[in-house]
Amino acid sequence: MHPLNLDQQDDIFDPLMAKPVTIIGVGSVGSWLALNMASVGCTDITVWDADDVESHNVPMSAYGRRDVGKLKVRALAELVELKTGVRIKTVERMYAGEPLIGSVVSCVDWMDERRKVWDRVRDNPNVDFFADTRVSEEFVAVYGLDPCDPDSMRHYDLLMYPSSEALRPMCGLHGIIYVAQHAAGAACVCLTSAWSGGRKERHYRMRMGELMQVIP
Repeated sequence: MHPLNLDQQDDIFDPLMAKPVTIIGVGSVGSWLALNMASVGCTDITVWDADDVESHNVPMSAYGRRDVGKLKVRALAELVELKTGVRIKTVERMYAGEPLIGSVVSCVDWMDERRKVWDRVRDNPNVDFFADTRVSEEFVAVYGLDPCDPDSMRHYDLLMYPSSEALRPMCGLHGIIYVAQHAAGAACVCLTSAWSGGRKERHYRMRMGELMQVIP
């Protein structure tokens, strides 16, 4: 298979700057993010998920109808390799607090699952960048930060609370494709910018089609 021709992005992102990235949860947002990362030249991608593709996943995600019934990580590995030639690494189970290194993106549904990830990346010198995506209906929030920076840690700690207290306790309860794609695109911007030496604190929020950067 021919390598991707990335000439069009020469002045935007150099794929040689890409670092290993772990995506936890590959539903609607995570599946698009994995495809985005491979498409910009990132070749070291690990994805975690234990769920199968269900029919309601197809309209919002990168998966197709033929993927229904397959494990998400296996279906995604096939899609990414077919599109980009990149062979991603798959972990066929839910994340349960295992050690993490490199850049990490949380694309999970529940706040309690998000807490497990944050507990492992917070003040972890082996994690160079952390991003968190949250979506529901037409709402998107993407937080990108240096997990070892004291101000960033304090700010993100304020964004953590139990699932029982969340206004939208399950991020994946309702959704539409352009919201998932916006979230994945914003997370991709956070990663490529951080890898290229840009500011790591990049926060995005979107509702009803409006995307704006929010500086904490």
